Amino acid sequence: MSKLITKMKRSATVVYKNTRSKRARLTAPLTNARPEKKIVSATHTHNYMINDTLVDWLKSRSRRGTRRTPVYTGSKGFGQFIMRKGVEFETALVKHIHENRTPIVTVSDYITDDTCRLVVNLMKQGVPVLHSVPVKNNYNRTQGVIDLLVRSDWLSNIVDIDPLSVIEKTKSASRLNGDYHYVVVDIKFSTLPLRADGIHILNTGHYRAYKSQLLIYTQAIGRIQGYTAPYAFIMGRRWKYTSKKITNHGFSCLDRLGKIDYQISDRSYINETKNAINWVRDVKENGSTWSISPPSRIELYPNMCLDSGKWNIEKEKIAKLNGEMTNVWNVGVKHRNAAIKAGITSWKDPACTASVMNIGGKRGPVIDEILKINQQTTDKIRPAVVQNNINNWKEKCNEVYVDFETLSDIFGSFGDLPQQKSSDMIFMIGVGLEKDGKWEYRSFICNAPTIEEEYKVMDDFMKFMRDLGNPKAHYWHAEKNFWKRAENRQFDLANTVDRKDHISDDWTTPEWCDMLHIFKYEPIVIKGCFKFGLKAIATSMRDHGMINASIDSSCNSGMMAMVNAWKCYQYSDNPVNTETMKDITKYNEFDCKVLWEIMGYLRQNHM
Repeated sequence: MSKLITKMKRSATVVYKNTRSKRARLTAPLTNARPEKKIVSATHTHNYMINDTLVDWLKSRSRRGTRRTPVYTGSKGFGQFIMRKGVEFETALVKHIHENRTPIVTVSDYITDDTCRLVVNLMKQGVPVLHSVPVKNNYNRTQGVIDLLVRSDWLSNIVDIDPLSVIEKTKSASRLNGDYHYVVVDIKFSTLPLRADGIHILNTGHYRAYKSQLLIYTQAIGRIQGYTAPYAFIMGRRWKYTSKKITNHGFSCLDRLGKIDYQISDRSYINETKNAINWVRDVKENGSTWSISPPSRIELYPNMCLDSGKWNIEKEKIAKLNGEMTNVWNVGVKHRNAAIKAGITSWKDPACTASVMNIGGKRGPVIDEILKINQQTTDKIRPAVVQNNINNWKEKCNEVYVDFETLSDIFGSFGDLPQQKSSDMIFMIGVGLEKDGKWEYRSFICNAPTIEEEYKVMDDFMKFMRDLGNPKAHYWHAEKNFWKRAENRQFDLANTVDRKDHISDDWTTPEWCDMLHIFKYEPIVIKGCFKFGLKAIATSMRDHGMINASIDSSCNSGMMAMVNAWKCYQYSDNPVNTETMKDITKYNEFDCKVLWEIMGYLRQNHM
């Protein structure tokens, strides 16, 4: 008889085939027999835990052929790059631990009866550290592949700060042969967000899903060893936590682990994970009977606060059709659900207000203005006259419009493990200005992704600004912070007194003017626009004929610019002159020019 073989998480391809279902049944099943529950993989609970449940339904309909699988757009390159880097990070880190701290036995990427039995045997032998550990839990019908399975008395051989007390580390498991038990350790290509105690993990981003995933693994191991540990751990690239308004950072993978405590701070995950498992089964068994227009159940409302990769296009279609409330700035799932509970299911309903969604404070009036302009058909933009004059924006003066393109530290190498120091950098500075009523643009681009090249680009930009008489620099949201971090970095890394003096004396801080503040403070709202992102505002203003700038680039996001630029630097001898870098420059110029056109429109029509 053929065996069910499943390739888990380290491959994009599912390599299984169950041929038993194709064979003729020798006997009819007993009509009163209880059907066996479907197996749920730990990673499949992810969307439920982050409130992106619609994606599970879309996937199930795609597999059944009732909906077309969407084509990747926009952030495709970035998402795939992150996945590859995550695998590379795990591989490099496991190799480093094996060669420098303690031997590691790798089991298998495949979940089969044989590999699961092998895991049991290795645990009974007391092997200290196992990697890529396939497990099944026949009690709740779950399965998965654990990154690292470590003996409780062996954790201190891997990390500098032992996360367990003497009593915890020597707690024995009834089915093992020593004063220890096994604990689950997951490896994540991210900075660990720790609570103020510097030990436990916060519930931010995808960490809610990770906590659920590790609970499933921990429960499976508990069935094997006769003791279910009340904790699990995550190993990240770095860690940080804030205590008494002071932020602490660590830049070593092996300094400390982030702890998940299923007895106290993370106790709620026990029930939430049960619900997540039931949800996955429910989608598989009953999803074909559900509908999305209108949603037949609350889990089918799209969560527009999350990036869902290739499913974004489908989510956007559904959100537009149904008037999804999480499309609105600062409206989350809990706010939308509060409105649904009050009988409001769409922002199109005139009764939909910030108050109905339990949103007050400074955000409430802003959200109400966004809703009001989109619930009417007369005005295209409000207010008719903008009252605020933040940074004296109404006065035309010596001014430029600036946009930076940056490389995140996700592009760093793993050659210095366990150290993972931050290596963000600016690789392109774009600056535009009006000269004799016409648009002019200039870019400064690094020849290589190095700190020295970043210094040259920043220095050239400063010279350019001095030559213009140190004009006011308009930007959108981020550039001032990018510049401050880069300036501090360059000063700290300067290896001569002369360079430090040059940075201190000659890099005159521009008068940074964040145009986002002009829009949010008033607020300025536009029909068809629900957020305060530059792309969203520019698109709506162009649709209404308020501005003309359109993007002439295949690059359509900062994330895509990052990935494409990195490829240029890796594979080209002359990256600045490649077609790819020229395309990124067009994208950068678009962001600068949009700022100029928006400012011109406001000055001409709303003062």
